[in-house]
Amino acid sequence: MTSRRGLEFGLSIWLDNAVREVAPLARFAEQAGFTDLWVPDHYFLRDSYVAQALMALETERIRFGTAVAAAQLRHPALLASSTATVDELSGGRAILGIGPGGHEFAAQFDMRPKSPLTLVREAVAVARGLFRGGSDLEGTIFTTRGARLGWPTGDIPVYLAARGTKMLELAGEVADGVLIHGITVPYVRHVKELVARGAERAGRSPDDCEIAVILDAEVNPDEAAAIDAMRDRVKVMAGGKYSDDLIPLYELDPGDVAALRAALNEGRPDAHRFVTDAMVRAFALAGGHSTLVRRCRELHDAGIDRIIVFSNGTVDHTRSQIDGFAPIIKEVTQ
Repeated sequence: MTSRRGLEFGLSIWLDNAVREVAPLARFAEQAGFTDLWVPDHYFLRDSYVAQALMALETERIRFGTAVAAAQLRHPALLASSTATVDELSGGRAILGIGPGGHEFAAQFDMRPKSPLTLVREAVAVARGLFRGGSDLEGTIFTTRGARLGWPTGDIPVYLAARGTKMLELAGEVADGVLIHGITVPYVRHVKELVARGAERAGRSPDDCEIAVILDAEVNPDEAAAIDAMRDRVKVMAGGKYSDDLIPLYELDPGDVAALRAALNEGRPDAHRFVTDAMVRAFALAGGHSTLVRRCRELHDAGIDRIIVFSNGTVDHTRSQIDGFAPIIKEVTQ
């Protein structure tokens, strides 16, 4: 059985700036104590693998992952090849983060997999097989016969993005880690229970699947101002299309969630005004140094192994977040 991990910190950078400008941020993140850097794999953003390659050349230790690659956009054989290339270039620092894909696939491309669960399960099987020397799979979505990469690679870690019950259980079955959103203690315990259920079904230890949370953060000694700054940034997460069963686990009021969802559906420019303090605290960290140190330790005690700080906007904004979180990482991990 794997022993309980110490808390580690990752950084997720939204690739809405030129990769030549973004790449040096990886070096700053490494110097600040972040152990891993995650980038999205969306068609409307810069290419994630080009970005990871440039970042790898800027760094020595920090790991690189996709958060996340869409199995319905890139064939898992191509995902395996691209990830293995980054792994080779970086000296064994790649992670494959994978999921079924976002809402834009249905809305913009009319791509609607019959079973996202089967899609991800088979995609992981194909990628795992290729990392381990070859893939032979007779699936309902993906089929491989004698597929091999043209060079040897290590057994690269695979993380799943998950929110629903079945996907969380699947992470426990097949993944090295699960990427979640939501930081209330009841929700983290819910995630741990489902991951453990899947792990037990596969004959694994629950500790074989790390639990990593992706969240936004605002470091400001004026906690009220920090919370206000987060309202617009968490509105989609708090008012998104998730099961109503999760509302009490997020410790939210159903009426407040309904009001925010209505505002978002109507396209109201002031939708952020419907984001309550509880919503901010359910999905983000906001406050001064001591508050964030305390919250990070509480999350680790609840079962979180990795906190991944999300950053988008200007390069200067991301650099500011890196600098603001560096002393927090130092105190929490010392």
